[in-house]
Amino acid sequence: MGLAAGQARLLSITSRKSDCEFQSMRLSHQKIALSRELADLSNEYQNSLDQTKLIYDYYGTGDTTTPLTYGILMNPSTLNDYMPITLTDTSGRVTLNSKYAAAARAAGIPQEGLGTLPSESMRNAFINGLADSGLITSKMAQTITGLPYNQGAGFGGDALAAISTTSGNIDFLLDYINKNCTDTYSFEEIIQKDGNYSYKVNGNDPSGNTSSFSLYDLLTNTNSYSILMLSNDGEHSPSNQVQSVANNLVADGGFIDFLANEFASVLDLGDGTTGKAIEYATQALKELLYPYSDDNSFDINEVATKVGDYKNTDSGTNANNNANKDYVGFTYTWLKSGAGHKKRNSSGAINLNNLAQAFLTYFADFMNGVAKEDENGAQIFEVNKGDLNSNTLAKDNKLFQYTIKTDTVASDDLGQAQFYDTLFNQICANGWTENNNIEDEEYLKQMLQSGMLYISKIKDDGYYYQTNYATDSYIKEVTDDTYIAQAEAKYNTQKAKLNAKEESLDMKMKNLDTEISSLTTEYDTVKNTISKNIEKSFKRYNA
Repeated sequence: MGLAAGQARLLSITSRKSDCEFQSMRLSHQKIALSRELADLSNEYQNSLDQTKLIYDYYGTGDTTTPLTYGILMNPSTLNDYMPITLTDTSGRVTLNSKYAAAARAAGIPQEGLGTLPSESMRNAFINGLADSGLITSKMAQTITGLPYNQGAGFGGDALAAISTTSGNIDFLLDYINKNCTDTYSFEEIIQKDGNYSYKVNGNDPSGNTSSFSLYDLLTNTNSYSILMLSNDGEHSPSNQVQSVANNLVADGGFIDFLANEFASVLDLGDGTTGKAIEYATQALKELLYPYSDDNSFDINEVATKVGDYKNTDSGTNANNNANKDYVGFTYTWLKSGAGHKKRNSSGAINLNNLAQAFLTYFADFMNGVAKEDENGAQIFEVNKGDLNSNTLAKDNKLFQYTIKTDTVASDDLGQAQFYDTLFNQICANGWTENNNIEDEEYLKQMLQSGMLYISKIKDDGYYYQTNYATDSYIKEVTDDTYIAQAEAKYNTQKAKLNAKEESLDMKMKNLDTEISSLTTEYDTVKNTISKNIEKSFKRYNA
């Protein structure tokens, strides 16, 4: 080999050797990177062994197949007893998905809440908004809005009764009572006919079946139903008879309870409020007829209004018979023909029509607000003992709307109405926020575990209380075996790939090491050959 050829070969070997050493270094770096990936993969797998999930075990059987979801908490079903389990933030605001948020906006509920409970019209707007968002059907929306709004749901109120309702003024109410309230009551159930009592219909002694009357008969004034009482001795007002009749009117199962039962069959919606209004009217009317004092004494001057006093034009019976139509409560006459001479016809009376109308007025007054006044500052509804002119009775008010129960409702429909009334009340009272990620199970879990969201549930007292999810008996945090199995499969697959890459790198590095060793040997051989040739050349020319 010539010197020039040898030198060229030496340079070629040097270049190739440098390239191999560079490739070996590059493969070494790749192997280091693989080691890091394998370490990260191992750490990820170790972390997955602690992975948990939130499940909803409503029946307490230990079942772990039902994951906790927004739908389970916020859609009516047996799994939440048809009562919403709200997700609330640290301020107590209800977390809504986009569909619920759209319904809240449609009802005009501000995100900070109302701070109080709203009207039935706002509730109906919310229900219709649910239908527009596709959360309920239009038919279901009609069913719910046809039911009375349960304003106390979630705030200590009773469950909604299984009824549907309709609304109308006094004329509508009277027509409905005429068609549906067929029970009757009789004079004989009020008075004891011992010669000191009688009863009148339109001022006349009744005959036939006119001694019995219905609620409709009393409210319409088609007939005037009166009880008349005479003085025992002609010298005093008939206080004994008035007290006896008053006792019978206010007694358990008596006339006032008859009125209460008849009105309740139409107006008590089972929502707590209307029931309290019936109770209020019952007690108020009893106290009007028989004021309860500490000693429970009876004073006719406390319960009756004198009419026709010092008049000589009519007998006491006729005077009272004519006068009682124009008075609320008991009336009595105490007449005398001259100084020191009293006629033997002093009498008392009471008009049952006015009692029935007073009862309805007390009910309407409670529902309307007992302090409610008109634009002139007068009480919209008012019942006072005495002259009718001092009373503002419900029968004369065409504007006030009565909600009347008309039919029973399917239990599932009732449950949904109860659910959405409760949810609506919570949103209005506490405010709301919109979160479009809340339906993602993993996101929901992270928000609950981090304390960003809480669970709010109704308790036995009918009120909602906020608590951490870990304290809820239905929500369990369990090992996520499915996630762990998936992580293990991923770990094994990725590890196998990394091991295969590492083996490939090892093989390439081994081949490069072999080539580098070979090149080193060849490099030394060529270099030695060149040195020997140079030495020979010098010896030849020096000779």
